[in-house]
Amino acid sequence: MLRAEPATRRGTARTVRDTWLDHVIIALAFALLLSGFRSIVSGTDWWITTVLVATLAGLTCAVLRAVGMRWVAPVALLVELLALAWIFVPETLLVFVPTIDTFRGLGSLASAAQEIIVEEQAPVAAARPVVLLIASSFGLLVIVADTLLASRRAAAAIGVLLVAVFATPALISGDTPSVWLFVAVAALWLVILRSRTTLGNGAIRRQGGPAVVLATAALAAAVAFPIISPDVSAVAASWGKPPAAVFGRGINPMLELGQNLRRNGTSTALTYTTGLDEAPYLKVATLRDFTGKTWRPGSNGRLGALEGEFAIDPNISAERVSTTITIRNLRSDMLPVPYPLYEVSGLDGRWVRDKFGLTLTSRNDDTRGQKYSVTSLDVRPTANQMRALSTDVGIQLKDEVALPKRIPAVIEETAREVTADADNQYDRVLALQDYLRDGGFTYSETAPVAEDYDGNGVDVIAEFLDKKSGYCVHFSSAMAVMARTLDIPSRIAVGYAPGSVDSIRSGRNVYEATSDDLHAWTEIYFEGAGWIKFEPTPGVGSATAFKEPGSSATAPEDGEVRDPEQLAAPEGANRFDSTTQTSTQSSQTAPRTALITVAGLVVLLGAPWLIRRSRRRWRLSHADTSIEPIWRELEDTARDFGVAFSLSETPRGFAGRLSERRGIDQEALDRLLRRVERARFARAAAQDGDGVDDLRAVIASLEVDATRQERWRAIALPRSLSGRRSYTSSASAPVPLAT
Repeated sequence: MLRAEPATRRGTARTVRDTWLDHVIIALAFALLLSGFRSIVSGTDWWITTVLVATLAGLTCAVLRAVGMRWVAPVALLVELLALAWIFVPETLLVFVPTIDTFRGLGSLASAAQEIIVEEQAPVAAARPVVLLIASSFGLLVIVADTLLASRRAAAAIGVLLVAVFATPALISGDTPSVWLFVAVAALWLVILRSRTTLGNGAIRRQGGPAVVLATAALAAAVAFPIISPDVSAVAASWGKPPAAVFGRGINPMLELGQNLRRNGTSTALTYTTGLDEAPYLKVATLRDFTGKTWRPGSNGRLGALEGEFAIDPNISAERVSTTITIRNLRSDMLPVPYPLYEVSGLDGRWVRDKFGLTLTSRNDDTRGQKYSVTSLDVRPTANQMRALSTDVGIQLKDEVALPKRIPAVIEETAREVTADADNQYDRVLALQDYLRDGGFTYSETAPVAEDYDGNGVDVIAEFLDKKSGYCVHFSSAMAVMARTLDIPSRIAVGYAPGSVDSIRSGRNVYEATSDDLHAWTEIYFEGAGWIKFEPTPGVGSATAFKEPGSSATAPEDGEVRDPEQLAAPEGANRFDSTTQTSTQSSQTAPRTALITVAGLVVLLGAPWLIRRSRRRWRLSHADTSIEPIWRELEDTARDFGVAFSLSETPRGFAGRLSERRGIDQEALDRLLRRVERARFARAAAQDGDGVDDLRAVIASLEVDATRQERWRAIALPRSLSGRRSYTSSASAPVPLAT
C-alpha cells in the first residue's frame, strides 16, 4: 500500500489557501474600485451597503467552492436576491420567501434608478434606487469574478473585468482616474496572475516569463495612462453634464424642474428692475391638465376662463407696472414674464402670446441675449373683497377642477380637515397654504429622491403628505390637487421665484434670479379677481394674504429702495441650502444591510455545520436497523478530514487506507468493517451491536491525529456535503487508493 498522505494533505491545504486568497484579493480590488464611484454618488451609506452585499455574495461563492458544491453561481445569485429584498423591499417578503411583489418592488426601484441616471447630474444623492443599482451590480460582479476564478485561464478575463469597473465612473462623471487607484488594482491583479501561473508544488510554469513581462507593462501603463491621455469626458451626457437648454421645446417643464434644481453649480439666469413693491414671480409655463401621474401644459384651443384685466372686477384695484428684464445665462424658448401680462416690448425675434396662462413662446428664437420690458397688472384686492368672491365652476373651468378617477383618500381627507373652519373659498385656500408652509413640512430636494417618492402624481402626493418633506414640485402639486378635491379651480405655474437684490441702479433695486430660483407655485381662480398666485413652499417668497380690515401694515411706496440685507431670508429659511440635508435624507440602507450581512454570515458559516450535524444524527438514529448509515457516516467523516474517496472502492480497501493514518483506532475500525461485510455478503448474519460506539471511537481518533486547520475545516466546510462522488485530496494528482 502506497503512503502519500502527508504530501496529499499539504497539497490540499495549499489549494484551499490559494482559493481563499484569490477571493480575498478580488474582494479587495472591488472595494478599491468602489471608492472611485464617489465621483458619481455622494455620501457613504451606499458604499457600506454595497461592500456588505458584495461580501455576502463573495463569501457564499467561497464557502460553496470550499465544500465542493456545484451550481455555485445560481445559489450565490439567490443569496444576493434575498439580501437585496431584505434590505430594500422587506415588506414584500413572505417570511423569508420572495413574492411577486418582491420582484415588482425591485423592478420599480431599478426603473427609478434609470430615471435618476437620465435626469440627474453626478454626483447624485444616495437614493435607494441608486444604492440598489450599485449594490446589485457589484454583487453580480463578484459572482462573475468567482466564476472566472474557476477557470484555469481566469487572469486575462478578470483583468478586463477590473478595467471595465475602473473606467465606469470616469465615463459617467468625466473625472480623470486616479493613478494610485489604477496602480493598486493592477498590483492585485498581478498577484492573481502569478497564482495562476504557479503549480500546486510552487514550481513556475514555462508561461511565467510572459507573465512577468506583462506585469511590468501593466505597472508602466498604470503610471503613464493618466499622464499621457487626455481627460476622460463623460459619455453619459444626460448624467455627466447639464442639458443645453432650460425648459426646452417639447419637454414638460414640471419634469425638468427637479432635474435642474438638483444640478451642481449656480448660474445667473437673468436680472431685472421693477416698479412693483416686491420682486415678482416670473412665469414661463402654465400647467393645467393633471393625469394623475404628472401635470401638463394646458391648451388655448377652447373658450377658457378670462385672464388678465378682463377677469378683474372694476371694484378691485389693478395698476399697470413695468418690469425690465435682462437675460444673462438662460437658453429657453419660453420667456420669463410677470403675471398677469399686459404687454411686452423690446424683444428680438418672433414671440407668440398664449392667451392661456398669458405666457410667451417662440418656435424659432430663444431667450439668449434678450432685454425686454413687460407691463403687468398689480392686482390688489382686500381680504374682504376676496371673501365675497364666489367661483361658479362651469364648462369654462371644468378642466381646472378635473381629477383622475382614483386618488388616495388621504389627499381629500387632509384637505377637508385643514379647511374645516373656513366658510368661503379665500379662507379655504389660505388654510391650505398655511398648512403646507407651517404644518411641520420641510424643504428638501434630496428627500423625495432618496425615499423614492419624487414626482407629482397622486401617489407621490399621498406619500409627501406623510413624509412632510419635499421641494416646490411637491408643495405646489399637493396644494393644487387638494384645492381641486374641494371644487376650487387650480393650476400650477412654473418659472422663477423672486430673486435677491444684486445691486442698486438709478435708485432702484436690481434683482438677480439664478438657477437656484427655478420654482413652481400654485394659482387659484377667483371669479372677479382672476388667477391669484399662492405660495405653499416654506422658505420661498412670502405667503399670499391680502390686506385685512383695520390692518396697519402698509406696502413700501412704488420704487422705494430696499436694503438687500432687509430682504434676506431668515436664518435657516434658505430653501436651497440642501447640502446639510443630503446625508440625513439619503437612503439609510447601511444599518439594515449590516444586520442582513451579519445574519447572512451566520447562516453561511453555520449552515454547513448544521446540515452535516443533522445528517449524522439521522444516521445514528437508524443504526439499529442497518449498518449502512454507520458506514456512510464513517466515509463522509473521513472525507471531511481530507481522506481520499472513490465510489468504486470496496469497504476493505477504504478501511485499509484509512488505517494508514496515525492514531486511528484500529480495533474499532476492524469491528465496523466486519459488520458492513457481513451485512453485504453474508446470509442473515447476526450483528453484535449497532456499531455507534465503534464509529464514535474511530471519529475521535481521526480528530486526535488531525491538525487544528483540518478540524476547523471539517466542522465549518465539510467536504461530504458536495455529494457522493470520487474525491482526491490533492489538486495536482490523484492518490492511489489501494495496492
